[in-house]
Order: sequence, then C-alpha cells, then structure tokens
Amino acid sequence: MKSVWQNLKEILRPRIPEGSYRLWIAPLTYRKTDGDTIIINCPNQFFASWVQEHYLHLLNDALIQEGHASWKIRLSPAEIAKEAARDQLHLPNFAPSELTRPRFCERFTFNEFVVGDSNRYAFSACWAAANGWDNHSRIIYLHSDAGLGKSHLTQAVGQKILENRADTKLCYLTANEFTTQVVKSIKSGQMDAFVRRYQNNCDVLLLEEVHSFAGRERTQAELALALDYLMDKDKTIIFTGSKLPRKIPSVNDQLRSRLVSGLITSINPPDLPTRKKIIERKAANYGVCLRKEIIEFLAQHLTGDIRRIEGAVIGLVTKSSLLRQTVDMDLAREVVKDLVGEPKAITVATIREMICRHYQLSRDDICSKSRKSSVARPRQMAMFLARRYTESSLEAIGREFNRDHATVLHSVNRIKKQLNESGKLRHQLEFLVSQLEKQQWQN
Repeated sequence: MKSVWQNLKEILRPRIPEGSYRLWIAPLTYRKTDGDTIIINCPNQFFASWVQEHYLHLLNDALIQEGHASWKIRLSPAEIAKEAARDQLHLPNFAPSELTRPRFCERFTFNEFVVGDSNRYAFSACWAAANGWDNHSRIIYLHSDAGLGKSHLTQAVGQKILENRADTKLCYLTANEFTTQVVKSIKSGQMDAFVRRYQNNCDVLLLEEVHSFAGRERTQAELALALDYLMDKDKTIIFTGSKLPRKIPSVNDQLRSRLVSGLITSINPPDLPTRKKIIERKAANYGVCLRKEIIEFLAQHLTGDIRRIEGAVIGLVTKSSLLRQTVDMDLAREVVKDLVGEPKAITVATIREMICRHYQLSRDDICSKSRKSSVARPRQMAMFLARRYTESSLEAIGREFNRDHATVLHSVNRIKKQLNESGKLRHQLEFLVSQLEKQQWQN
C-alpha cells in the first residue's frame, strides 16, 4: 500500500498550490495498513488537524479515483479521522447511506470568527438569524470567493442554534449532496417521501455551494418545492455560493427567485487590520504570542484567502515545534516563501521606481541636476537603499541616477548621519523599507 499512498500524493499535487503541497502534503508518510485503513504519519497534532480539515476529502477522492473506494485514511498521531457513522450528521430520518457532510468543525463558532470591515454585515446577519431575532431576515445568502469564511459563518449559525435549542431539526449539506439524494430518490421511486422529510423534519436548512446547482434542472425543481414549504413556515435558511444568485448560469427563474428572497450579503477579502487580528488570534489559539513585526510581516504578504493566512500561522507554529526554534522573522520568511514563492530580487531600478511613486516624482526628476530638497532628499534616500539592499557597485548605482560614484558615496554617508539625528527620517525610511519588502513578495 505504500505505493498506493505515493500515487495519492501525486494525484493531489496538481490540485492544490505548490506551496501548500510542500507544507502540508509532502511531510505525510506511510506507516502501515490496518485492515482497510491506511495509517499515515503526521509530524504532530497541529498537522493532523489541519490536513483532516482541509485535505482529507481530496485524499479520499484520490482513493476512489485509484479504485479503493472502500479504504479509509487515518492520520497519526492525532488519529482524528473517525468512523464515518460516528463523525457525521444524519439528514433527519435519512437512511445511514444518505449521510450529510461531516459534523461541524468545533472551531467554526461565532467566538472564533474574526470580524472586520470586510465581513461585519455578514456576521451581524448570521448572528441575528442564529438567535432568532424577529426583526431580521431568517433567509440569508452568503456570497464570497473560496476561503473567506462562508462555511465558518454557516456552521457557526448551526452550532449556535443547537446550543440554544438542542432539539432543533437541522439539515446541513452541500448542493452536490442534495443532488445525490434527489437522484437516489428518483431511482428508487421515493420522491414524495424525500420531500416529506424536509416538510416534517427540517427546522433549519444550511445549504452550501448553491452555485453547483447550475444546469441540474430536476434538482432545481425539487429544491424549489422544498424551499416553498420551509419559507412558508418561516424556517431559517442559509445559502452559500461563490456567485451572486443573478450570476449563477443555467438556474431556472423559480429557484433564482427563492435564492434572492432574503438578505444577500457578500464577504470580501480581509483588509490589513483584519488580517493582523486573524494572525494574532490563530497564533494565540496554538499558545503562541507573535511579535508585532512578525504579525505585520505576515499580514502584509498574505492577502486574500483566509485559509492561506491560517495555513501560514499553523506552518509557523509547526516548524517552530519541529525545529525547536523560536518563531522569528527568518522563520516567518521561510513560511511565506513556501506559500507565496520566492521573493523578487531588489534592484536599483525597482528602488528608484518605488521612491518616485512615493514622492510623486518622475524618472527625469530624480535623475535631473536639480538640488531642490523635494528632489535631492528622495534621490539620496534611493541611493542609500540601493547601497543597502543590492549588490550593485557605487558606479552602477550612480548610472541609474545620472551621478558619479563619489556623489553616491556622499549621499549614502549623509543619510547615515541624519538617521542618527532625526527620528522622523528613521520612521520615514522604515516605511519605505516596508513598502520595498511588500513589493518584493507580491505575486
């Protein structure tokens, strides 16, 4: 089975970013086979938890692709891949073979959701729905790209509702799982019974990835009928999708009208302050207090997908644990490099362009003979940065600014001296360095 495991890893390689593969999949190793279970070694429990949550379903798909549908994968030492019948929620009154998605992730609660300007409205809407506030919509459509918190908020709603009312009949599934149930019911001639299950045994419907209904006409029709009953009874319904309802192709008007019947809210990528809070919170969850400059560095370079941000924090904690090394900037750079790629080389030209943008100068301005302080000071700072961050000679730097090597040396020494005398200049230079590093790591 060791060869089977290697094949699974190769199948997964093109399906996820290369940095994520190197960080999370490459370290996994085959230990042994126990019955129909492949036991896989993980470096530690952090690793096992992360792989379980984010990549185990892809590995299981690869098992099926390789013709081993009856086999299971268990991650060790955490051993958190349990028997499916124990770990999954049943759609109310469904047969054991008709299971919904795995149980809610314990971390996906309202308390663990980091709120910022990009998601505040969505959070407030879901909180109101979860607590049954009468003056708010019980039907919500959460829209965002992957990895921005749709599933987190959806599961938070489910967990809060069950916390408040443990006997609530709650259905949580994806569009693909709903479609599978429809197909089975059609083949077995039990569509009436299928619809009655929703009518009699569903107080809350959490339906993810509704954009996947595109082109599935029969499934759309059956879903519309089920939704009519739930909406008439004022049940709570949360939809999620990567497209707005009006932009989902090949969806009939009946279903589209139901998707837009409630509140539609989008979740945008987190801004810099929110990314800082996410990084700080995730690190704290693993007992790590990161220095401010490390949080700033990670937040500057890890944009967009929250999963990537979280992956970087877990990678940082894991590497620190495995290497028995304190979390420092060097380690942070290694993790960012794994996820984002190699930093771009800093050249004299890139420094000159960055300085020109910041001070709103043209290339002709900074290379001119002008001695105005509004031009001379930026030119001197550019030369100073070029000397510090590149391997270029004084002569090479001078050519980029139409100056000789003696002028470059004078500029470098002048800035060095003034840095010791002026706090304002130091802060200014620190900002320019941060902009330069940010540009260096941009994709």
